[in-house]
Amino acid sequence: MANPQYIQSLLNGDLLRSKRFRAQYPLIGLIVCLIFIYILTGYQSIKQQHRLTDTKKEMMDAKFRYMTISAELMNATRQSQVTDALRAQGSTLQENTIPPTKIEKNKQFTIYN
Repeated sequence: MANPQYIQSLLNGDLLRSKRFRAQYPLIGLIVCLIFIYILTGYQSIKQQHRLTDTKKEMMDAKFRYMTISAELMNATRQSQVTDALRAQGSTLQENTIPPTKIEKNKQFTIYN
């Protein structure tokens, strides 16, 4: 069982004023500071994790927007889509039915008779 005199000295503050306990004040102060720093770094790491998660979500949203716009642009610039758009505007342009040929410069042609 606990000593009643010890409990009484603890309750009235005599224990905190004792010489042995006062010698430990710097250590208690250090421990309190370390606990405060530990709690502060825990909050900072949680805050950084939330920021990282939000940034990942924004990055995924931007990636999906890019993919959507890229697919729409790819579809809009297809030859069939361009010709359909020109016809809808009443243009008289027509598709070329002759395949393209390569023109080479500075070639000497020999004519045979």
